[in-house]
Amino acid sequence: MAKLSLMYFSPTHSTKKIVSAVGKVFFEKLLCETTILDLTKLAARSRDYVFEEEDIVVFGAPVYGGRLPQLLVPLLQNCEGNGAKAIVVSVYGNRDYDDALLESCDLFTDRGFVVCAAAAFIGQHSYTSKVGTNRPDAEDLLAAQTFAIAAFNNVMSGSKVRKRLRGNRPYKELSATMRSNKQPPSVDNGRCVHCGNCIAVCPVCNIGKNLETFDRCIGCGACVRFCPAGARSFSDPNIIAAREKLEQNCTVRRWPEFFI
Repeated sequence: MAKLSLMYFSPTHSTKKIVSAVGKVFFEKLLCETTILDLTKLAARSRDYVFEEEDIVVFGAPVYGGRLPQLLVPLLQNCEGNGAKAIVVSVYGNRDYDDALLESCDLFTDRGFVVCAAAAFIGQHSYTSKVGTNRPDAEDLLAAQTFAIAAFNNVMSGSKVRKRLRGNRPYKELSATMRSNKQPPSVDNGRCVHCGNCIAVCPVCNIGKNLETFDRCIGCGACVRFCPAGARSFSDPNIIAAREKLEQNCTVRRWPEFFI
């Protein structure tokens, strides 16, 4: 009997929403055992994943600098697909997804999965609320369901993606900020209420109990997005410069792309 796994890395919850919308269609059609594999949690990235031929995996990750978040690469390289069917999704902040979707699909194929469908969706950019504002929105979630229905037919027939994926090999070179750890968002001590939300949501455990920071920041923006007091803000000069470019050039609405 088929087992469905919803696997995602989603610090700001945009990818989670898309993967959940796709997974809901599969669950309603199959009424099968469903497992949530939230790779945002460090513990979930510290284990190995082995799947079987009858399994179905819906995988999603955000796009960082046109690439798959690199902290996921070792984990995915250790997955064992054994013929399991995969639906692969990238979620980007309304600029471009460049080679991220192709990179993800290549990793799944290399590990023995049959990639039956892939798609790129849009989420609010982690650096600014002015780009991709409030996305994925209702229209995006409806598109995710439409994509899932088409993907379901490929999964049931065991067909691989037929449409050529957009992207290039070799993949886009990692930028300097992607290769190195970022300066963590700063804290306005006058506004901070010491609620601990930032500690709880950080996917790399970069914030200590006294709000001290270490050198593991990946710039995901979770601590900024989910601070109820608005006490955290980006301070990395590279991120600030990128945010300005995004707000100047990337506000026109982009649309999901499906590869079936």
